[in-house]
Amino acid sequence: MPVAAGDRTERILAGVRAIPPGFVRAYSDVDPAAPRLVGRVLAGTAEEVPWHRVVRADGSVPMGERQLERLRHERVPMRGARVDLPRARYPASAPAAAPAGSLEDAVAAVAAVDPVMDALIRTVGPFRHRPRNPDGHFGALVRAIVFQQLAGRAADAIHGRVRALVEGPLTPEALDGVGDGDLRSAGLSAAKLASLRDLSAKVADGTVVLDGAHSLGDEEIVSRLVTVRGIGRWTAEMYLMLELGRMDVWPVDDLGVRQGYGLAWGVDPPPSARRLGPLGDRFRPHRSIAARYCWEAVHLSRARADTRLR
Repeated sequence: MPVAAGDRTERILAGVRAIPPGFVRAYSDVDPAAPRLVGRVLAGTAEEVPWHRVVRADGSVPMGERQLERLRHERVPMRGARVDLPRARYPASAPAAAPAGSLEDAVAAVAAVDPVMDALIRTVGPFRHRPRNPDGHFGALVRAIVFQQLAGRAADAIHGRVRALVEGPLTPEALDGVGDGDLRSAGLSAAKLASLRDLSAKVADGTVVLDGAHSLGDEEIVSRLVTVRGIGRWTAEMYLMLELGRMDVWPVDDLGVRQGYGLAWGVDPPPSARRLGPLGDRFRPHRSIAARYCWEAVHLSRARADTRLR
């Protein structure tokens, strides 16, 4: 069925409006069936749209230095007087997916958004939520603090010794009952000991909510957790994803997610945290799933598997 001229024009303008600063689309990205129409619509509209973020398929710009100046101001990746399209291209829009009722449905929704992600998911296969910490939410945060900046075996050993000092359930009250000297002898640094004491205090005064976290949004939980000494945004996001099972977390500061995105989509060097943020928007409300598969792309690369998925 033919698309009405007015509808097509609005669709083109919407596609251009959706391009965030620092990114571009080619004319054929905005309307694959009629790329020349995109130029005519942009030239004829009186509406304020970011026309400078639309370039030719080879990365060259039709409006010369005027357009280049705007792109450089927005720090769009360039190669001389051309846009570096593999690094600067903003993915095509997709209809927003409704929250899925199961993990399998969420994975299918993410695969439907992008052909590269679809290929990655087919290569890796399904995954399951990681089991929650047997010591509960408090135990998960204790473990996160202990493991910071340590190699796996050393962290496991220290965490095991700390856990052995608490008989029965690991609670703030039980941990507070262990002396500083014993915790230091278990291998905790002074900074991590201070972090654990602050965590217990923040749980006690209600700043950090454990059992009632289901009633709080993601950003509310993060804002509360980062008030704890030694817990930053990355640690809070890992807690959201892996302990609480929240489905729409996009940890842009995670090196593995950035590397995995670069491997899967052929972006070299991998996107910075600033550039990765908008690239996850098309996976809402299941960005945690996309992040997990970016990690899998790194694992595939390390196993010398084929990560050229396009």
